Amino acid sequence: MQAYSPSTSFNDLYNKLAELGGVGSQLIYVKRYENDIKAAIAKMPADKAAQYSHLSAMANALSVYMGLFDTDLFGSRPYSETAQAKYGGTLTPNYESQEKLFEQWLTELNADLAKLKETNTQISVGDNDLAYGGDAKKWVKFINGIKLKIAARLLHQDKAKALKIAEEVGADDANVMQTITDDYVYNKGTGGDGGNNTYGTDNSVNLGTCSKNVIDFMRRNKDPRMLVMFTKNDFNSEVIQAFFDAQARGDNNCAIPKYILDQVNYTTDGSGHKHFTSWKGDGEPWVRYQGLPIGMTISEKAEYTGDNNYFVTTRWKVTDGDKSKTYSPLSYFNEELVRGRVDYTFPTAPKGKVVQDTEDNPLYEMTISTAEMNLYLAEFKLLGANLPHSAADYFKTGVEASAKAYSRLATLNKIPYYDKAHCNDKLDEPVTYNDAAIATMMAKADYQLTGNVASDLEKVYIQMYLHFFYQPLEQFVTVRRSGVPKVGSSLIPWVAMKPSTELPRRFYIAQPDPADKMRAIIEAAMTQQASPLPMDKNPNCLTRKECGTTKVRLTLVKDLITKMSV
Repeated sequence: MQAYSPSTSFNDLYNKLAELGGVGSQLIYVKRYENDIKAAIAKMPADKAAQYSHLSAMANALSVYMGLFDTDLFGSRPYSETAQAKYGGTLTPNYESQEKLFEQWLTELNADLAKLKETNTQISVGDNDLAYGGDAKKWVKFINGIKLKIAARLLHQDKAKALKIAEEVGADDANVMQTITDDYVYNKGTGGDGGNNTYGTDNSVNLGTCSKNVIDFMRRNKDPRMLVMFTKNDFNSEVIQAFFDAQARGDNNCAIPKYILDQVNYTTDGSGHKHFTSWKGDGEPWVRYQGLPIGMTISEKAEYTGDNNYFVTTRWKVTDGDKSKTYSPLSYFNEELVRGRVDYTFPTAPKGKVVQDTEDNPLYEMTISTAEMNLYLAEFKLLGANLPHSAADYFKTGVEASAKAYSRLATLNKIPYYDKAHCNDKLDEPVTYNDAAIATMMAKADYQLTGNVASDLEKVYIQMYLHFFYQPLEQFVTVRRSGVPKVGSSLIPWVAMKPSTELPRRFYIAQPDPADKMRAIIEAAMTQQASPLPMDKNPNCLTRKECGTTKVRLTLVKDLITKMSV
C-alpha cells in the first residue's frame, strides 16, 4: 500500500488481507521431487550414489528456498515430514516453528555446500539445470544467498548469529554472486506440460498505480530501472496532439493533466489551436512516467481532480467523430516482466492505426541475484559484521547489478518499448539502457553511502525495496523487518494513512474444515504462535517509530486463525 495505490485511492479497508492464490503450496511440489531424488539415490550402490551428491544438494537448496516464502507469510509450517507418505511417512505432517526451521535449514544448507565441494565424478546435469547448467560453483553462491536471506530474518532475534552467518558467507568472494551472470535466472522454454506454465500466470498481477513517491524518487535520481519496472503512460506525442485537436474542435471536457502538460513544448496558432513540438527536460522516455499520490480517499480532494487531475478518467477521453479512446496518464507495474502472455496495445489517436504487441514470449524469471546478496552484505557490514569489503563497495555492486538485471529481464521478456524497433510513436525511445545510464544514477547523492550508519542503512533498505518490486513477497519482508520506507524520510517517505488498530504480523490462515485430518495440528501451531511477544523480541512487527513500545498479541477469531491487534 506504499508501493501502489488503487485507482480511486485507499478506503477504510486498506489493511485487510485477501486471498493468496498458490502461496504456501509451491514447497510441496519441489519437496516431492527432492524426496523422489533422495529415494532413488538411497537404492543405489555407494559408488554410484556418490555421483549424485551435487544433484541432491541442488534439489534440497530449492526446497529450502521455497520453504522460506511459506514461513515468511505464515510462521510455523510443515517441512521435515512433508510429502513423505509415498515412502511410508505420515499424511499429517507436524508443524515446525520458524525458529526450528531456520536451524534445520542452515544445517541442511551447510551439508549441501559440503556436497557441492566434493570433487569425485558427478553425473552431468547439463541443460536439465535451467539456471546454471550444473555449474557447482554457481550453486555454491546460490546456497550462500539463501543463508544470507535467513540471516537477515534472524537479525531481530539473534543478531550475533546473523552476523556470524554473514561473516561465514562473505569471508570468501567465491561464495558471493559478483555479476549478473551469477544470478539465478531461468527459462523453461515451450515444452513440458503442454507449455501451460512456461509463460507464467495468465492472471493479472496488477496491484494498482505505482506510488508517486517511488516514481518521483527514481526519476529525480535518473534511476533507469524505473523505465522497465513500470509502464510508460499513454500520453505520447500523438496522443497529446489528439487532445489539442479535440480542444480546438470545441471539446472542453477533455484535458491533459497539468503535470504532463508542464513537460510539453508546444506552439499556438492564430485560432488558438495548440501543436506539439517537443518534450521538455529529460524528454523520452523519462517524461512518460507518473505515479499516483498515496492516501485515504484523496480522490475526493480538489487538488487531485482539477488541473492536476489524477482520478477523473472522463477528462482523459478524446472523441474524434465516431471514434473515442480513453488514455491513462499514470504508470503501473510492468506485467510482462512476470507474464509472457500479455497483449499490449500502443497508444494512438482515436482514428490512429491499431498497433499491438501480441507475441507470446516464454518467460525468463529471476530469483536470488547479485543485487540481493550484495545489498544484504552492505547491511551486515553497517551492522558490525567483519567482512572483507566496505559497505560502500557492496552497496555499489548491488545497485549496479540490480540495474543491469532489470535491463536484461526487459530484453529477454521483450516488454513494450524494449528496443527501437518495438516503439511506435516517432518520438518514442526504448526503455532498456546502457552502462552510462547506470553510472549517471550511481553519481547521485541518494545512491552513495557517506559513513553515517543510520543514513546509510536507510539507503540500503531503500535499494532493497526498489529491487524487490519484481519480488513483492521479499519487498513485504524487507519493509516489515526494516521499517523502511519510514515516516518523514527525504528519500521515499512512508505515508501515514490514519490511526489503525490492526496491522498484519502474518498472513491469515483459513479455519480448517472440521473433517480436515490436519485440523488439530494446524490449530495447535497457530495457537502457539499467538503467544504475546514484546516488540524487541518479535521479528515480525514493523519497527517504525509510531509503534513505540507496544506489545504485540495475536487473537484467534471465528473464521480467521491469525489476526493481529496492536
